[in-house]
Amino acid sequence: MIATAPSNNTLNELELDGYCDFGFPNVANGAAWEFSKLAATLPRVSSSKLDLRSSKLDEVIRTFAKVFNGRDIDTAKLLKAIRAHLELMKSGGAALCIVAKDLESNLHKAEALFKKSPTECKTLASLLELERSSDIHDGNELQDPSAAMGLLWIRRSLAFQSHLYSSLIPPDGPHPKDAANEAYNEHLSPYHGWMLRTVFPASLSQMPHREVFLSKFGEVDIDDLDHETESKIVRKLRALASTLEPLLGAWKYNFEEMNLEDTRRV
Repeated sequence: MIATAPSNNTLNELELDGYCDFGFPNVANGAAWEFSKLAATLPRVSSSKLDLRSSKLDEVIRTFAKVFNGRDIDTAKLLKAIRAHLELMKSGGAALCIVAKDLESNLHKAEALFKKSPTECKTLASLLELERSSDIHDGNELQDPSAAMGLLWIRRSLAFQSHLYSSLIPPDGPHPKDAANEAYNEHLSPYHGWMLRTVFPASLSQMPHREVFLSKFGEVDIDDLDHETESKIVRKLRALASTLEPLLGAWKYNFEEMNLEDTRRV
């Protein structure tokens, strides 16, 4: 198989750090009251730090972690994860607006076929096979609109995003504007015509500084972005990137195996 399921180490790190910081361990009912009394004596935590425990970024990681089991890509879970990721992108500000709009348009194309035939589209492979057998595509020249076309561009968009997220991990990495242009040139530009190669870079030139992105993705005020909070957001971005990597590999393999990898410019 070309890829394996995301490592449990990634999820364990999140469970220990990101999801349970302000909760209590599972205890017997008899001990629950003692914990509740203890909680009443603890100092209050700022709302911004509490929000970080249940952010859009957390939801994206949770949903994508359930999509690929090392063998199949579950279509319903994939579409749910993409929808969650769309909300995260919208929170990224004006610089990601055009990418978010493009993602949403392509998501509608994929959802249309799944809603029509959910049983036949249980996995990504079965969805692609169902559409391919309808003869709407001309080899690897995909009909647009179609679910395959939507999912092709969603995959490229997620590869672009994952590249950008990875660039935010090191504190001394490139400016997000430079990282976004590098990601664009690798994952999207080869398939864009001259008009889109003008529009997208212009939008990406509005990328803010790394700290602004981290505060947006962590849903905290930039003034509250201390070293501890920054480290937690960075660990979540690393977890998301490592979760997406095998999924994107299997996703591309499904397209190539069925000769649906349309490389024409648009």
